[in-house]
Amino acid sequence: MQTELTQLTREKLSAASDPVQYARSHTPDIEDIYLGKAAAETPAKFADILEYPDEGWQWRIEKLSEDLADTGDAAGYFKSFCEKTRSMTLIELQELYAQSFDLNPNCALEIGYHLFGEDYKRGAFLANLRETEGDLPLGQDQQLPDYLPVLLRLLAHLGDDELRGSLAGHCVIPGVKKIITAFKGANPYVDLLNAALSALTQAVNKENDRVPIID
Repeated sequence: MQTELTQLTREKLSAASDPVQYARSHTPDIEDIYLGKAAAETPAKFADILEYPDEGWQWRIEKLSEDLADTGDAAGYFKSFCEKTRSMTLIELQELYAQSFDLNPNCALEIGYHLFGEDYKRGAFLANLRETEGDLPLGQDQQLPDYLPVLLRLLAHLGDDELRGSLAGHCVIPGVKKIITAFKGANPYVDLLNAALSALTQAVNKENDRVPIID
């Protein structure tokens, strides 16, 4: 039976892993954040592209290109990523992915690691995410609960707008920022991460009518 998402409240998530206090210590003007389910749908579409490339890669690229039409910075970053990887074979894409994320701990896609390092709070964060994700079809079977594609999909499934906003604004956005700054030298995946970050930040800012979170 699917886990009831209402069992994990924003207060429980905050008490266990302290993402709100973490965010406030770095960006004091960030307080309560809300994100509606419909607004999370576009950012969630980046999840499949941020997975290890497979035979369906090109189809997913084309589909996302259509979905991102007229979405501002997100579309621009994604177009740059597509242009830089267009001539690459699937094997070359897989090698680039592995070198970028799997073999580079500083750029790993596990968001909790970038927020809490090896601190015990990450363990609590993972435990609460695992409870929240339950048996939802998020692709978490072979990944940790804080894997970025899993979290992006989770945003589109949560039933609590406040929890969704807190997870997006206090956890995913600052975590992705840290991954981007950890890259050394040019890498097409920086464009892809910036595209996902821009789409999510735009959604959060629009929903909350606030000063942009991205500097």
